[in-house]
Amino acid sequence: MNSLFTKIFLAFWLAAVLLGATLFGVSRLFGGEVIAEAQRALESRAVTAAALWQEGGMMAAARWLRSQPDSLRLLDASGEPVLRPHMPRHPRLPQVITPGVHPAGRGRVILAAALPHVEPPAFLVQELEPGQLPLTPWWLRLLIAASVTGLVSYGLAALLTRRLRRLRRAAQALAAGDLSVRVGRSGGDEVEALARDFDQMTDHLRDLLDAQKRLLRDVSHELRSPLARLRIALELAERDKEKSLQRIAKEADELEALIADVLSLARLESGQSVLERREVALHELMQQIVTDADFEAEARGCSVDIGANDAATLSGDPVLLRSAIENVVRNAVRHTAPGTTVTVELHNTNNAAVITVRDQGSGVPEEAISRMFEPFTRVGEARERGSGGYGLGLAITGRAVQAHGGSVSAENHADGGLLVSIRLPITPRP
Repeated sequence: MNSLFTKIFLAFWLAAVLLGATLFGVSRLFGGEVIAEAQRALESRAVTAAALWQEGGMMAAARWLRSQPDSLRLLDASGEPVLRPHMPRHPRLPQVITPGVHPAGRGRVILAAALPHVEPPAFLVQELEPGQLPLTPWWLRLLIAASVTGLVSYGLAALLTRRLRRLRRAAQALAAGDLSVRVGRSGGDEVEALARDFDQMTDHLRDLLDAQKRLLRDVSHELRSPLARLRIALELAERDKEKSLQRIAKEADELEALIADVLSLARLESGQSVLERREVALHELMQQIVTDADFEAEARGCSVDIGANDAATLSGDPVLLRSAIENVVRNAVRHTAPGTTVTVELHNTNNAAVITVRDQGSGVPEEAISRMFEPFTRVGEARERGSGGYGLGLAITGRAVQAHGGSVSAENHADGGLLVSIRLPITPRP
């Protein structure tokens, strides 16, 4: 009964059953007693005819029959007339005569009663015409059918439309900007499932709008710093033109990088970024990233080393994948201790490529790990603005990995430092 389909099916089935039972009951009420009374009278006449037959023979029964109504006939078991064998057989008689009531079509009924103790068997047969039966009038049958089906249909319509109207009002409230509207209730049919989906959609819309507002707030905040430094550099340009121009160029590059990251993140979060999928040899891409990162790490007095590098091929966007992995590796290089090594590994296991990046830094507070992949998030003293970046790299990594059907997580390593794991589905080899 939890399915709406089942409720509709049972409602119409119940309407048909109730309609049939009602019409049958009314027909019995209007015509059943008349037929039963006629059958009893016919059986009484059959007893009289049998007694006359046994005492005076067939002629005595024939004389009695002539005094009875014209619709009364004396027939044998095959339906042939006993007294007038050359008369044509009645067209509506059954092939074999048996005692009881026999429908003859178009409102006619044939009654048959056996003559007791008469051999060969003989039967008194009488046909009741439609005018003799007080059948239910057609207008009454139509009224009964309309009433029964109408009541059942009204109950079903009220059940459905009441909840659909509630859902419609919620949709109108949502269109008006009320994100707190909820319609879900307990239940297992399709309408309640739709209501729960509506609530989930409302929750998702609210989260998206909150994220959009938070992103705009964070972007506006982050843009203030380089713009303020640009303004100061312009004011100082008269004193030291060359140094000011270098500073302006640096701030312009940072602004360009920030805007590019914001646009990339916005496309990934909105789902508008189209993945240019092709076969990517992930182990070769990893080797290139580690080589480039190790060259940059030399300036910081550290290094990047690749450990396990299993062969793995997946279908994905090579640009997004490179950006996602590079962001994690460069983040590790920025926060690892001087003179240490960032370890990168690629493992091919269970049709998934697992990439791990571990630095030798101070780690991240446990309560902040869950927020690491949110935009403009900086956690821990060692990961403040002074270490570089705007807190968008790991957010882009998270969205890019999700776009490829994977997942990313972070944890503090038992021996120190932060361990970031990226899991991506790979293409099975034939």
